[in-house]
Amino acid sequence: MSVKLDDSLSPKTVAAIIDSLPIKVMINWWGDELYIDAIPAKVGDENAKAVVKRIDVAYWPEGSEVCIFYGPTPVSTQGQIIPYPPVNMFGRITNTIPLSDLQKFLQSIEKSHIHKKIPIVLC
Repeated sequence: MSVKLDDSLSPKTVAAIIDSLPIKVMINWWGDELYIDAIPAKVGDENAKAVVKRIDVAYWPEGSEVCIFYGPTPVSTQGQIIPYPPVNMFGRITNTIPLSDLQKFLQSIEKSHIHKKIPIVLC
């Protein structure tokens, strides 16, 4: 899976994450959001957003975690994906497959990495 970085909203966040790579992390989930354990990058709120879109990738300043949104979170409302709390947007998943297949892929990450506690490397 690849993420297209976009530093237009959160340039300090993107720079801090790039400077931290590579990172070995564990993945967790919350609703249809995958989030990665705390990473070395430390950035405060930077144009933090309270509503995100499917396949957005963001940084949660309070926990220094990367979040991948592929559907609603437990606090989402009808038609909106809501992170808790607001997050710094820094990219989107790039894919050439239909969204439904991408969702199946991300759900398979839950089964293969989260349930078995297998770390991944971000690079």
